[in-house]
Amino acid sequence: MFTPEDISRLRLDSFNVTLPAALMLLDPTRPYDVARYASVETTTPAPPTPDRISIIYDELGKVISRVYPGDYIGYQRRAGSDYNAIEGAPYRPAPPFRVPVIFEDDHMAIVDKPAGIVVYRAGGGRGGGAAGSGGHGRDTLLSALSCVLTPSDIICDGDERNVPLKRPHPVHRLDRPTSGLMVIAKTKAAAAHLAREFEYRRARKTYRAIVNGVPMTSSGEDGGSYSEWNTIDHDLDGKSAITEWRIIRKVRSLRGKDGQLSLLELRPKTGRYHQLRRHMAWVCKSPIIGDTTYDDADDSALRFRERGLFLCSNEVELEHPYYNTPSGRKIWLGMDRRVQGHGDAILREDEDTGIVTIRARIDLPEKFQSFLDRENSRANKFMDKDE
Repeated sequence: MFTPEDISRLRLDSFNVTLPAALMLLDPTRPYDVARYASVETTTPAPPTPDRISIIYDELGKVISRVYPGDYIGYQRRAGSDYNAIEGAPYRPAPPFRVPVIFEDDHMAIVDKPAGIVVYRAGGGRGGGAAGSGGHGRDTLLSALSCVLTPSDIICDGDERNVPLKRPHPVHRLDRPTSGLMVIAKTKAAAAHLAREFEYRRARKTYRAIVNGVPMTSSGEDGGSYSEWNTIDHDLDGKSAITEWRIIRKVRSLRGKDGQLSLLELRPKTGRYHQLRRHMAWVCKSPIIGDTTYDDADDSALRFRERGLFLCSNEVELEHPYYNTPSGRKIWLGMDRRVQGHGDAILREDEDTGIVTIRARIDLPEKFQSFLDRENSRANKFMDKDE
């Protein structure tokens, strides 16, 4: 904790000092470097209670940040068995939400992001929404990853990039209301490789969504046949945007458009902003249930808004960032099998190309099934009475 005595010891004449000056207490040799690379977090005590003093975490410190007597300064470095562990630093509690780990090794991880959780902090605040929106502090996926993943034990094998990251890092995004699989890098080499997988659309992502009504094809026809794949090729923001979709299930609904709801499987072939949500609403004329941005706010849409967005990234497949490198290939060939199962994820070597891929798949959130069953049951009961 930064105290008035520290100010006196540093021979400072102000009771609020810059962060680099305060950091001289932690590391006299590199105060500006430590602050510049966001390795420091300042915290302010909350009003004390009879049994404890709780801590409210503030934003990451910067070179221009001011520090006042009573503030806590946390210097983050890898130590011990946890990304944030350091003796004497205040304990950083886990975020108040679960992040199931679907797959993890020393190079990467795949986790299941809950709906309603932002991935990164906001540009102008502490959250993942718009700048100035108030912020979310530790309630971000990025912040939670250090609490749920194990630090990489990788040892540099000649590749200077194959070193652990200071903290695990997502290599792509999911909208705040969308749930599902997120790919995480744990080393610099993995971060570069996985980012290219998504940038060049080599990563294959699959989503499930419940939409209002029965979607129309791009030609304006009813796309109601089961299992038949349809393609949307409709530019967004002046850029090519392609989505493949098919119907998995249709149910009756008293509140649905034309008395129906549809469960869809979607495969985005490009990665435009809100691509799936805009394609469903604008091209197929069947907005995703709970989409408050693109549902046109008609009577049918308003009835469903309180349920949240029914969009989930439930499957992802991409090249493993390490087992396709020369050093990683040797380790892979030394494994017992060419197919490695890890719970809901499978590592597999392609028989033709020899490329090792990882595929992860999760079940849909329980609310999907219960919502469809409830809507269908209510509609059937009402229609049976009319008959």
